[in-house]
Amino acid sequence: MKQQILENINDPDRLESLYRQDPSVFDKCFSEISGDYDTPLVRFWTIRLAPERTIARTGSWFRDLVEVLAIAACIAILVLIPALFKGVDKEFFYLRDIALIAFAGLFAYSFQISKASNRKIVMLYGAILLVTALYMNLLPAGKSDSVLIACLHVPLMLWCFFGLAWLRFDYRSLPGRMDFIRFTGELAIMTGLILLAGGVLTVVTLGLFDVIGMDIERFYADFIAIPGSVAAPVIAWYLIRTYPGITGKIAPVIARVFTPVVLVTLTVYLVSLIFSHSRILENRNLLIIFNVMLLGVLALILFSISGINTATSSKNTLLALFFLSVLAIVINSVALIAIISRITDGLTPNRTVVLATNILVFLNLILIAVKLFRSCFRGDSIELVEKSVARYLPVYAGWTVLAIFLLPLVFGFR
Repeated sequence: MKQQILENINDPDRLESLYRQDPSVFDKCFSEISGDYDTPLVRFWTIRLAPERTIARTGSWFRDLVEVLAIAACIAILVLIPALFKGVDKEFFYLRDIALIAFAGLFAYSFQISKASNRKIVMLYGAILLVTALYMNLLPAGKSDSVLIACLHVPLMLWCFFGLAWLRFDYRSLPGRMDFIRFTGELAIMTGLILLAGGVLTVVTLGLFDVIGMDIERFYADFIAIPGSVAAPVIAWYLIRTYPGITGKIAPVIARVFTPVVLVTLTVYLVSLIFSHSRILENRNLLIIFNVMLLGVLALILFSISGINTATSSKNTLLALFFLSVLAIVINSVALIAIISRITDGLTPNRTVVLATNILVFLNLILIAVKLFRSCFRGDSIELVEKSVARYLPVYAGWTVLAIFLLPLVFGFR
């Protein structure tokens, strides 16, 4: 939606059409970009939307609050199953089911926001959750790398289905996909702030009870901390809707600050690695750190690209992202060499997943770097970079499905 508003910022007919499609989303996106423009049309829309924001906050805030608290309460009740029923293994339950519960809350809130009346869609998502839950809980218990990998990929698959619901099944819309990435970043930031505040409250609460000689650590963890953490994304989404534009203004600042910092840090680290005695081809822990670092850099690049305003993006920002993507390609190349050298000893579930993930990320980074190069040095639009990012998302979605449903079978659940 934001990209469409930017493209039609001087077209009154198109802006009106976008507003009628989804007033709440239009209001949120428009509030994030209106400060970058000072035209009569933008001022008109700013004045027009102001009363509606006031009415929305004063007229329906109580109903929205009740609805989101009801969803959060349902999530909390489901998360409490291991604490309420002693026969349920906590580790088994949390590993396989906690992501399903969290995304069930997000699905429910998504349908509540859109006032979904299509029962088939609601039933479809219910079936997806049920089938996934049955599959995950029927997988063999005990130590199994392939099963653990499947559990770790479930949140990614559910995130893809969540994106479909968020896009209202307009999966072909590339601007819509980028808007969803932006929303994911805002949701992550707000959820992180809630968890940070909850962590401070936890420390204070446990300290206060410890002073009077009462140990409530286990009770607090089982009945408050864990349920509250799982419900945090839904609460975060409610806050984003209630106060639109807050995280939208924070996110670009975070991206602009961390991009050059990460670029300098990784450059120094790679140079230091050359002169160190560590051998990444033999050091498994160093290889793990390399892969974590690579995924973090990719996430920062994607998030930074999604947060760039096409009207105000500076060449310095694009240059920093280009050099960061090149640096990430170098890191990925080193990691791939190390992984391939280890595969000569035989394939395992972990090695297969790491190799496939690195290849997918490597190809994605090359596409991003090429588009960023053209934007920096040939004057191509940043929209081409966004489109390359958006088009690649189904590749990751397809891989998550394979990792969950095929990989355990191929390796015999070992």
